[in-house]
Amino acid sequence: MNFNLSDNVVARALGRLFDLVVLNLIFIICSLPIITIGASITAMYAVILKMVKNEEGYIVKGFFQAFKENFKMSTKAWLIMLPFSLIIYFNILLSMEMPALGQVFVVFFIIIAIVAGFTSVYVFPLIARYENTLKATFKNAFLLAIGRLPFTILLVLLHVGPVVLMILDPLFFVYGILIWFFIGFSLVTWLCSKILRRVFGIFEEVETEAAEEAEGED
Repeated sequence: MNFNLSDNVVARALGRLFDLVVLNLIFIICSLPIITIGASITAMYAVILKMVKNEEGYIVKGFFQAFKENFKMSTKAWLIMLPFSLIIYFNILLSMEMPALGQVFVVFFIIIAIVAGFTSVYVFPLIARYENTLKATFKNAFLLAIGRLPFTILLVLLHVGPVVLMILDPLFFVYGILIWFFIGFSLVTWLCSKILRRVFGIFEEVETEAAEEAEGED
C-alpha cells in the first residue's frame, strides 16, 4: 500500500512537472510578438491558479481559452505598464546626470518604480481571477500591494531574485537561460500562485463579509 501511494505521489509530481514545462513553452511562443506578453502572463496565471487548487482541466485548452478571453484587457494593461516602466527607467538615468538636485529626483523615481513594481505583480493575476474594469484592476492591485506588503515583497523577490542571481553569477546565467526556457516562467508563476491563493482568499473573505453586511442592512 505504501509502495502504491509512493508511486502515485511520484506520478503526480512528474505529471505536474510535465504540465509546467508545456505551459512554459506555450507561454514563450505566445509572448514572442512582445505585444502579447500581457495576455500570455494572464493565461498562464488563469491555468496555474486553478492548478494550485487542483481544479485544472486541459492545460493547453485552458491556456488558449484564457488567452482569448482576457486578450483585450491584458494587452491594454501591458501597453500601459511597459511604456510607464520605460519612462521611469529613463527618468532615473537622466536624473543621475543632473548636476543639481539629481539625487532627489533619482530617489523620487526609484520610489515610484518600487510602488509600480509592487502593484504590477498583482495586475495580471487579478485579470485572470476576476472580472473587472481595467481601472478597478489597477486600483485593487495597488491596494493589495500596500495592504498585503509582506506577501508583495515575497512575490517581487520570486520575480527579481533569479534575475539578480543570473546577473551576479556568469555560470548561473548560462544555466538560468536553460531553466527559464524549459520551466522558469511557469515555475515562478506556480510559486507565486501558491502565495496569491492565500492573498486572494483574504481578499474574497473581506468581500463576502461586506456583501453579507449589505444584505443584512437591506
